[in-house]
Amino acid sequence: MFLRILPLTAAIFVAGCAIRPLPENVSGVSTPTIVKQIRCETRQAIIDLTLGWLTANANLENHRVDPQAHDIGMDFKNGRPINQFEPKLFHGHVKDVLDTFYTAGVAYTFDLEMTEENNFNTEINLLKPFTTSNLTFGIKGRADRSRKNQRLFTLTDSFGALLKLPDHYCNGETIGRNYSHLVPPNYIYPITGNIGVKGFLADFINMSIYDNLGGPKDKPDGPPTLVDALEFQTLISGGVSPKILFTQVMPGLQVTDASFTGEAIRTDLHKITMGVAVTPPGVRGLGHLRAYPAVPIIPTLSLISVRPSTPAEAIAAEAVNQALTLNLFRPKVIVTP
Repeated sequence: MFLRILPLTAAIFVAGCAIRPLPENVSGVSTPTIVKQIRCETRQAIIDLTLGWLTANANLENHRVDPQAHDIGMDFKNGRPINQFEPKLFHGHVKDVLDTFYTAGVAYTFDLEMTEENNFNTEINLLKPFTTSNLTFGIKGRADRSRKNQRLFTLTDSFGALLKLPDHYCNGETIGRNYSHLVPPNYIYPITGNIGVKGFLADFINMSIYDNLGGPKDKPDGPPTLVDALEFQTLISGGVSPKILFTQVMPGLQVTDASFTGEAIRTDLHKITMGVAVTPPGVRGLGHLRAYPAVPIIPTLSLISVRPSTPAEAIAAEAVNQALTLNLFRPKVIVTP
């Protein structure tokens, strides 16, 4: 019986082992899909915040969205392709606001660390009866295995570039649903669900205009930047420990009991450092916007290399680098012009 249980239990645990631990081993979601999910969440946050502001109740005090801008916002809200959205469609104050943030840069640094442990222990107790006493002794065996993979990379975007993404990028099957319905938060494996980008961007926009948000610590007079450093940890473990007892039936050396213990532990530690920054051309319009009364535009709600394609993306990446070098995480972003 024990000889049958041992291989079966071991097979179950061996099947769960991964030579190279990856996010999909536990969540079923690959790294490219995780990246797509977060980029699409950021894109949708920009869409929601922009159209929400343009189409808000025009009677609100200090709303400052003209009727033409309101109507254009309603057109996009009612189905006009969002990749046609550009600041040049507007004028006046609305255009000033959109010009300021349309070229804003976004940088995401991913640090995905997956650790897997598979431990196997066996114990067999033997009995040799003597005339006056019984002598018992045991045989033990142990096989512990550990595997670890750390995946590090950085991506950059801009607000405008995210709006220009083709619709099918965020509506594909890899997201699991049409992106008009956002993937909800996943409290077991947070990185595969909604991570709260919308509130982060709303804070960035409002603080840039109304709270004189500055640059990183080493460049406080630089373009406004904001960095959030998120860390998610998921630990999954399980074990089995079958044991068999044998009844003595004859004299001589024999097995009294045998046991097997198997334990599998999977620990996923995922870190995302997300930075946003206003591009230098956008900064020039901030002085004008900051002259308005303080009414929020948006309701409050190891080595990595990156090659940003715009100045705004470079500034956002530098902001992430500032956070990383303050020992939030081990890696450091190196910005290549």
